[in-house]
Amino acid sequence: MRGYYGKKNYKGRRSAWGSRKAPGGGLKIAFIVAAVLIVLTVGLNLLARNVDGFAEWYSGNFYPIIVNTVGRLFGLFPFAVGEFLLYAAIIAAVALIIFAIVKIARADRERKIYVLRTIATALCTLSAVAMIFTLNCGINYFRDPFSVKSGLPTNEKYTPQELANLCVYLVQGANTYADKVTVGSDEILTEGEEDLHTDCVKAMQRLGARYGSLAGFYPQAKGVLFSEFMNQCRILGIYDPFTVEANYNNASPYFARPMTICHELSHLKGFMREDEANFIAYLACRDSGNDILCYSAYTDALIYALNAFHSVASDAVYAELYSYISPQVKAELAANNEFWANYETPVADVAENVNNGYLISQGQSDGTKSYGRFVDLMIYDYKANIAS
Repeated sequence: MRGYYGKKNYKGRRSAWGSRKAPGGGLKIAFIVAAVLIVLTVGLNLLARNVDGFAEWYSGNFYPIIVNTVGRLFGLFPFAVGEFLLYAAIIAAVALIIFAIVKIARADRERKIYVLRTIATALCTLSAVAMIFTLNCGINYFRDPFSVKSGLPTNEKYTPQELANLCVYLVQGANTYADKVTVGSDEILTEGEEDLHTDCVKAMQRLGARYGSLAGFYPQAKGVLFSEFMNQCRILGIYDPFTVEANYNNASPYFARPMTICHELSHLKGFMREDEANFIAYLACRDSGNDILCYSAYTDALIYALNAFHSVASDAVYAELYSYISPQVKAELAANNEFWANYETPVADVAENVNNGYLISQGQSDGTKSYGRFVDLMIYDYKANIAS
């Protein structure tokens, strides 16, 4: 930036940071700051990935402080702060790139300084972003799984018959609560006077009374303003690690929103794995005592279970199972399929590939296929806590 010193005949040269010191002084500090942040970020990631117990200690002792400070602060705003910060960051980045190109193109003797300043600014920004992501999200990927904390026997194998038993259980649950919720003329769950934000927080707190790792403060989830873009990417919700907010797609099918909200809220307790976040949301909604949340749990979970069962059962057996689903639930499932069929686009394919790469980079070697492990967890829970 330019500085004004009050004298036109000032002979000294300004540094790239606009001070009277020799050029390069501010740049050295910037590069040092970036280097320190990079070293700390890499070090924390190495500790989380390679030192047993570090990620679990961090998620149980340090991360809650972040949720109770940053999460509470941004939770005061009625809108998704992270969404607007993202838009502001994109605009600022474009403006700074244009500014840097113009300054470098016009510079003569100081061109090298402007280039170095641009690089230093980019390094400081990116290293700070990486550090915040690591503290608020990245380390938690390597904590003890919720399945371990809940005592599920995840090492046991299950049979196709046990998968079928789970499907029957979910069909019964979906059918039961379909009779208790308000639907429109198309037999699809419609939005009423309920407050999903408050209801989902209560459901998570209720589950937290059973599992201490889920206890404590929850901010209310927030719908994203430009949710149509999330539809284009086939995204239902997102946890923002920079503002510690649980955001959801408020243009998605209504029946799935309670599960989505509780899924994102589970990330605020440090459970980042997608299959486990789904499972936590399923337990929270299923055991909430709230008809709409229960309907969301059974119907949403049924989609995953039916997909898994269809891959191992004959068409005749699958058709027989499907025939037990009530007309209303069938209408819900058909409408859901029709809704997402409209967004089978190249944009969605790119978004899925990006998400797959991201999950792999965070230690989930099977990428987006990890969502399917949600069915495994439901079967283990069914065998241990329902069937018995």
